[in-house]
Amino acid sequence: MSLVRLLRLDLAGARTMDKSYLLSALLPLISLTLCVTFFFLWHRQREKAVHALNWSLAYACAAIGSSLDFARALVENAAPLSFAANVFLTGVAFFAVRGIAIRHSGQASDSKIVPIYAATVVAGVWFCFVHPSIAGRGVAMSVGASLMFLVAWRAIRRAQEIDRIDHLIAWTFVISILLMIARLAVSFIYEGPLQVEGQLVDSFWIVSFKVFAMVSWLAFAILFLLRIATDLMKELSTQSLTDLLTGIPNRRGFFATAEPTIRQATAALPATLMICDIDRFKRVNDTYGHRTGDLVIQGFAEILRHATEGAGCVVGRLGGEEFIVLLPATNVAGARAFAEGIRTAFEAKAYEVIPSSHVITVSIGIAESSGGEGLDALIERADGALYTAKRQGRNRVEVATGEAIPFSGSASLCRAS
Repeated sequence: MSLVRLLRLDLAGARTMDKSYLLSALLPLISLTLCVTFFFLWHRQREKAVHALNWSLAYACAAIGSSLDFARALVENAAPLSFAANVFLTGVAFFAVRGIAIRHSGQASDSKIVPIYAATVVAGVWFCFVHPSIAGRGVAMSVGASLMFLVAWRAIRRAQEIDRIDHLIAWTFVISILLMIARLAVSFIYEGPLQVEGQLVDSFWIVSFKVFAMVSWLAFAILFLLRIATDLMKELSTQSLTDLLTGIPNRRGFFATAEPTIRQATAALPATLMICDIDRFKRVNDTYGHRTGDLVIQGFAEILRHATEGAGCVVGRLGGEEFIVLLPATNVAGARAFAEGIRTAFEAKAYEVIPSSHVITVSIGIAESSGGEGLDALIERADGALYTAKRQGRNRVEVATGEAIPFSGSASLCRAS
């Protein structure tokens, strides 16, 4: 009877050991795959995805650490390998948190996480070589990872803009901390402090860690990939609405913002539209080159950006040398004052490659809407006023027919200098 019982116990232990070895073999493969994935994502956009490189390094540490953990069962003196594995496995938390900090604050938070990681490594040296203790190594590793996870959680919570994915990542860090604490408690209650390396192979302590590692690494990988994909989609959406040369909205971006704004125009709070066209721009390109022409366009866009900053105005580049501005809660008198400021500021602007004798100017057409008029119709009237300005000599501001008033210098919501 005792022999049968012993055989059953040995069989049960063998099954547990097989599961442990299976997990040990899977972890390096999964980690290496994720490491390569995040590396290629970083490589495609190096300047904008430094956080992806850190996440790649996190899974590189996971692959190395789990490989060392697997090799530990094959050697007689496993303590050095256990220490090395712990160093790399703690490195998973270090680089994962570092990537989160870079993504949300633009800084790596090294002043916080490097001391935590260094203290964890020092504690590992102490509990491995000075005062050997398997439990001490495990507690040090769990505490170090938990403290770094708290840094990541705080970085996310303090970020100015967070979305649902960020909330999920933050909660995954919190849940991971709670699971590490629970794992420590259950292991000590269920098994007590482990004394020798040989006990680790089929222990609850090591098996539960491998299960936790696999689940948490996959969960973080999914969330990190969602974060990168969402950021990329947002960037592509922004690029589709932004003029690459000037950085202001393009035609599509302007219409997306201006159409809701124009619908709010009333007789009491009218909206006024300006269309600006740089005079004789083809001559600039033909005489000084397209690069100089680009500088002129960028210079005019910068004047518009500065003049409308923080004022709620909608600015866009329609194409070529033509720009458009919507001034909400501004009547035609205020818009004309604003347009004159833009015109004189651009006329006074100097360029290194263009002689002072060649003054570059802009013509502007203005149309006011008191509500009930579509954006296309308003643009057509402003474009007619621009045509009048061109026909009457350029470098001037004209108001759409039926709305012409003397220039009074009245202030508008937007400003020009």
